[in-house]
Amino acid sequence: MTDENGNFYKPERGSTAAPDHIFLSFCGDPHTSMCVSWRTDEAVTEGYIEYSDGSQTKRTDAISKVIYSDIDRSCYHWAVMKNLTPGTKYTYTVGDEKNRSGEFSFETEPESLQKFKFLIITDHQKGDPVHLPDYSVFNKVLKKALSEHPDIRFIFTAGDNCDNGQNDLQWNGMFSGGKGVIESVPYMMTTGNHDNRGFLTYFPEPTGKFYLEHADFFDAQFEYSYPKNGPADYETENYSFDYGNAHFTVMGINAPEQVADWACDDIKSSGKTWKFGSYHFPIYPVMPEGQNDDGYPWLRKAVEELDILFEGHEHSFARTFPIKGDELFDRPSQGTVHYIAGNAGGNIYHSNAQKVWHSCFFPQEERTPLYCVAEVEKSKTTITAYMLDGRIVDIFTIDKEKDLITPYALAPRYDRIKMTFKGRMLELSARGLAPEEKDGVWYAPFAVVCQSIGAAVLKEKGRVTVEAYGHRAVFEEGSDTARTDKGNVKMSGKVYMNNHQLYIPTEESAKIFGMSWYYAKENGFVNWNTPSEDKPLSKQPE
Repeated sequence: MTDENGNFYKPERGSTAAPDHIFLSFCGDPHTSMCVSWRTDEAVTEGYIEYSDGSQTKRTDAISKVIYSDIDRSCYHWAVMKNLTPGTKYTYTVGDEKNRSGEFSFETEPESLQKFKFLIITDHQKGDPVHLPDYSVFNKVLKKALSEHPDIRFIFTAGDNCDNGQNDLQWNGMFSGGKGVIESVPYMMTTGNHDNRGFLTYFPEPTGKFYLEHADFFDAQFEYSYPKNGPADYETENYSFDYGNAHFTVMGINAPEQVADWACDDIKSSGKTWKFGSYHFPIYPVMPEGQNDDGYPWLRKAVEELDILFEGHEHSFARTFPIKGDELFDRPSQGTVHYIAGNAGGNIYHSNAQKVWHSCFFPQEERTPLYCVAEVEKSKTTITAYMLDGRIVDIFTIDKEKDLITPYALAPRYDRIKMTFKGRMLELSARGLAPEEKDGVWYAPFAVVCQSIGAAVLKEKGRVTVEAYGHRAVFEEGSDTARTDKGNVKMSGKVYMNNHQLYIPTEESAKIFGMSWYYAKENGFVNWNTPSEDKPLSKQPE
């Protein structure tokens, strides 16, 4: 930090000659290698790790790099231990000749591992107090999970590891929360939008919020912490690793158009039984206004190669039916299960809704953190979601051998086509009104859809006017032209009356309002979506 005269001084929780921010990670084969990362002040430009299996002590010099953050000047160190013995416990210390850390331990992956557990957490960021963020809740979650499941092999996050990833004081807070755990349990992070966010100035109050197209400070801090096997220019944010009979593909939120091919090739090239992935933004969201256009148009092929995709962002818990091509299925071989893992920081949103694609849903609108434990054993994976107070939110098992998910939940198959908006069923307001296909053109009572989401709709004889998402359109019975705020739009068919409602061509009516739509044939519903997260509720004139 600098004072009013431009003189640098160390911030509270700033780096010192003593190692801090110590954590383990996989950067190669977990059987035979392990990475330890740590930080010192900028004066300590070298370091090493000393480690022992109980009979022999070895030393490995670190890769060290000085990095200036928004408030500090530090040296980051990465020591990679290689040629380790599988299934062996090691102790270690890090630092230089003058300043050594305390002693920590870890265990390498055993050969022919038949069963293992890992911890899944997401959205454990904390913004308060602003200048000294309190991550003690995160610490409680980690220690509770490890006390209940001491055989957890590593921690797997789904993003938003801190509140503002471009600001150093936030990482100081997060590492204070991880202290006592992540020095001994590998910590495998996925980036979220908060990890990509920052403020231009943090003192006296945060101002100038911004988001980057590249998680610069994340990539700088963890440059050698994770495998360097991601797409060019976006390594560190994107990487993959194997553990046991599972392959893990970590997808960051930036440049999905560049990540897509790498992720798809990475997943397809793995011969592991299980293929797990992480991506911060839910593709089949919980929030009523949630949308999936951030990265899914590009990432769809990769995601549909996975068994389970772990997601975060929405701070509530939900699990989908197996999904492929926006259709919902019963068996795990038919699609990917999307697993939104709540939040591990006690951070709540007040906007949650179960959607047609969710087979399990819990609105985590209480300030109790949630964490998940996955147990992988041969052809079975069981994941249990726990509240910090011990309540169980969900337990489900995928059995690949039986091609079965339990508890049993059958994907819906409607006899008469239903209508949904962002996955939310419009049944009460649209009872008995089904979209129809005529001569290759889909029609629907579009005004009813808009009424259901709170848009302004004026119905007159033979005509309906709709206002939503900043657009206005008039549709008239017998006409194939819509009059809109941007001019006339020629439609693929004429508006007609059915069940006391005007049926309007779906393709053009959706486009006029910036929407998209699809027909899930397997299940029998038409869903409308929009990339906007604005609320379309019309206002009462004053």
